[in-house]
Amino acid sequence: MNVPRHRWTKLSPPVEGVMWMGLACLCWVSNTLIIRPVIAEIAPVQLLFLRLLLSLLMMLPFIARLGWGSLRIRRPGLYLLRAGLMVVSMLSWIYAVKLLPIAEAVSLAFTAPLFATMMAAFFLGEKVGIRRWSAVIIGFLGALVILRPGVDVFNANILIVLLNAATWAGAVIVIRVLTRTESPTVMVAYTFILLTPVTLVPALLDWRWPSEAAWLLIAITSATGVLGHVAATRALSVAETSVVTPVEYTQLPLNALAAYFLFAEVPSIYVPIGATIIVASVLYISHREAARARAAAKSPPLKIPPVA
Repeated sequence: MNVPRHRWTKLSPPVEGVMWMGLACLCWVSNTLIIRPVIAEIAPVQLLFLRLLLSLLMMLPFIARLGWGSLRIRRPGLYLLRAGLMVVSMLSWIYAVKLLPIAEAVSLAFTAPLFATMMAAFFLGEKVGIRRWSAVIIGFLGALVILRPGVDVFNANILIVLLNAATWAGAVIVIRVLTRTESPTVMVAYTFILLTPVTLVPALLDWRWPSEAAWLLIAITSATGVLGHVAATRALSVAETSVVTPVEYTQLPLNALAAYFLFAEVPSIYVPIGATIIVASVLYISHREAARARAAAKSPPLKIPPVA
């Protein structure tokens, strides 16, 4: 991918992309850490609703500038399916951070690309070779290293973070289908337009008015959520995916260090070992997908003989 240099920056595209993705990771790490003190005051679904509501309000000027006519969609059913998957994914992530050590939850959440590879093969008919299937299996073995079934008493809360990873992967698969006909900007807008009212009713059923400090933290997590998405999108637009994607995994040590200093959490030695296996597997899958895409781009177009 030849990315044009932007006149307002002197940074090379790879450096700029890495910096944007680094900013996105800092935003996502802060989002994870903010969950703990806020859900000590309010219910998880209320936190999700307020985050979505504030994010939607922040995006309204941007949507208005694009024009309300730009929100026309062609496949409403897929938008609703994606909204349902994302609600489950977001809510399960909040519960995972509440109930599990943060380093463990973040490590297991990175199994999402493994689920996505499996779903792409089964639902999209993508060809997944033996090497990528092997990487998927090895990645899940890394998850088992973290879980250590049969060694410790099984923690059922682990299933929550795996539900988060699986439903997020499902949402990614739906996005792959939607991007064939829909604008990415419209998809982002509908994330908040659909999810905000969906979470309103359950939030009202267990409503507790947040303190001023909680309101501030919710506002911060809403702002950093939007900023993180914008920064990640910017990173992917100026640099190769293979360059910026590895930066995402800085979230693992950053979350672990922050959890240690803020919540006195000391992860088991098996967490970094399992996380390393998962990350290595995901990076290999990404490498293979990029190689296949480059090979497909270099392949000569199919010549169709003229009709006699």
